[in-house]
Amino acid sequence: MSTEETRFFQFLAGERQGEVLVFDRIEEDDGDVYLCFKDDSRCNEDLILPINKREYSSELMAEVENPKNIWTFDTKWVGREEEKWSRPEDSPDGEVHLVQPFVQGRKQTTPIPPRKSKAKFGAISNYVAPAPPAPVNPLLNDPVWLMMDKAKKFDTDVEMIITISLPTKSLYDVAKESFDEGGSKVIEYIIENLDNQKLKESLKTALMDAYGEDTSIVPELNIPEMDLGEPVAVVEPIIRKATEDEIPEDIKKQRVDYEKIKK
Repeated sequence: MSTEETRFFQFLAGERQGEVLVFDRIEEDDGDVYLCFKDDSRCNEDLILPINKREYSSELMAEVENPKNIWTFDTKWVGREEEKWSRPEDSPDGEVHLVQPFVQGRKQTTPIPPRKSKAKFGAISNYVAPAPPAPVNPLLNDPVWLMMDKAKKFDTDVEMIITISLPTKSLYDVAKESFDEGGSKVIEYIIENLDNQKLKESLKTALMDAYGEDTSIVPELNIPEMDLGEPVAVVEPIIRKATEDEIPEDIKKQRVDYEKIKK
């Protein structure tokens, strides 16, 4: 990469605030686009402010023209109180007394944008992720699904464990220390971006356990790609056919509903 093509990016928050890095390449990881730098670090493109954009909100980095024309930072303490002592004139012992205890407060840093640049790099990256195809559920007309849809439900507690992808603790600390309610907003972001597929897989395991099924091997849940094929049934030996009086009322009702659906 020639000098004219070199692109620079500066940290606006966190422990590396103010540091300038040299762009190396673009990577995609699990649908996200990352800018990688010469020092082997990387940053999600969504956390980077484009060059010449001056309205800073919550970005971690910004593209700059060169290391001589970069963002500066105005830092001040909010709510900080220094310790104060005083010797009252009417004090009989003449001792000094603490009248204002030290209050740490918090440090507030405001990034100040650099001069506008003549560099025209365009978008940070030209990568456009393809839109995923709309899933089609082949089970919507399956008789088992139709029967379950008509059946009476009851509420029950199901215990489950789910594996989710979390931002690093250091990035959480940056958000918490640099922005109002930054920590709680990170939690809201994680919840808003939960992987529905992982959630469904974890729930499927919990449901199989609730119904007494073997959960040591749980097949992957991928409804859009399921091939129903021919129905297979394992029939256990029976002694006799149940009489109508022995069949529970809710089963009778489901059978009637199913016959209506078939018609």
